[in-house]
Amino acid sequence: MSYCLQTDEPIASGIRRIAREQLAGALCQISELTDSKEAAAVHATRKHIKKIRALLRLIRQEIGHEIFQEEDQRARGVARAFSGSRDARVQLQLLEKLRRQAHLDSAAFSKTSSALEKEMAAQTDRFGPRRREARMTLQDICDRLEGWPLDDLGMDDLCCAVRRSYRRSRKGLRLAGAESTGENFHSLRKRVKEVWYQTRILQCLNPAVMREMADAAKTLGQELGDLHDLTLFRTRLSVEEGCRDDERIVLLGLICTRESELEQIALD
Repeated sequence: MSYCLQTDEPIASGIRRIAREQLAGALCQISELTDSKEAAAVHATRKHIKKIRALLRLIRQEIGHEIFQEEDQRARGVARAFSGSRDARVQLQLLEKLRRQAHLDSAAFSKTSSALEKEMAAQTDRFGPRRREARMTLQDICDRLEGWPLDDLGMDDLCCAVRRSYRRSRKGLRLAGAESTGENFHSLRKRVKEVWYQTRILQCLNPAVMREMADAAKTLGQELGDLHDLTLFRTRLSVEEGCRDDERIVLLGLICTRESELEQIALD
């Protein structure tokens, strides 16, 4: 089935069904893919985790603070365990995009490219232990979800949760507009992603309206995601040891220019 409540299923059953499907999807990716296919496994696993965490926030009031915190922190820990390999790979992809935008040949930025490739190789060597730990954590969440107290959960509760998420995203947009820091844009990105996933879950309520909201949140979330990746890359380059050579200076200039463009797009 899909990441969406069905019109003919009880709400509590639907929420558990969605959670089980996302957990099963993450477990499948972690368990069956080999180290040589790490990129696909990490990407798919982190995507499932984001959907699980958005679902948890949707039912946060119903399951209570303690259960929410425990499950959310476990899920977040799984995603963070794979963040190193994901960041190095994304930054290598960003490097290629920046080359093309600056009309440079494939030999440009070779020092940075080599460092990123070495980091990716090191992360791959640690993929096995991380995968085993993640599998155990996700299975624990799966075993507990039948005990989540959802019997009194109603559609009104879910609608109120989405409204809260939307208000948080609007507040985040105002904060980013008032003070354009990487932290504020990252916070906005998380809130927008939350709205995107939650409106997808509730599409059965009003398909046209929810789909429109989901599409808008998806587009903005992608732009903010690109901005976040650039910010991480800039931070990495800024704190690297050694002299500020020509390669790094050029890269930082290209990154800052693109960051400014994406910030303006997000705020418009």
